[in-house]
Amino acid sequence: MRPLLVLLALSFAGTAANVWLLSGVVPWFLLPDVSFLVIVYAGLFLSGPLGFVAALPPALFREVTILGPPGSFFLASLAVYFAASEIGRRLFLRSEIFILLIVAGLLAAESASVTLLLVLEGGQSVSALWGAEEAVRISWTALLGVFLFVDLSSRWQRIQE
Repeated sequence: MRPLLVLLALSFAGTAANVWLLSGVVPWFLLPDVSFLVIVYAGLFLSGPLGFVAALPPALFREVTILGPPGSFFLASLAVYFAASEIGRRLFLRSEIFILLIVAGLLAAESASVTLLLVLEGGQSVSALWGAEEAVRISWTALLGVFLFVDLSSRWQRIQE
């Protein structure tokens, strides 16, 4: 139960900081997607219903705070959770480079799918500058994910011991 509460608090605090405190000060591509990181963490490290329950509030936070077609970020977040869960069950190695590749790959796949939806809807044009900003956002969020995941997993291992 403790991991669920910590992830919920972390997701809400990260989303609140991004939307209400930093959105007017820091460019959008430098804001880490904390809710996305919580969803991936729940998929990789929390198994069973606890992981799914931990992924639902961040998915709702993302749906409410990120502009896009209705339901797209909620469904994309759940798809990311299930992909991370499958990776966690079958392929996951607890090394930093592997965590970096998983987070960056999942965020890039989600970004590509949501961008395709936005382009098909006619709401966004894709440019080289936007692509570079998105690459910075993916790299920055993945790098933060490594530190967050390693720190949380080591803390919870110490608590369990």
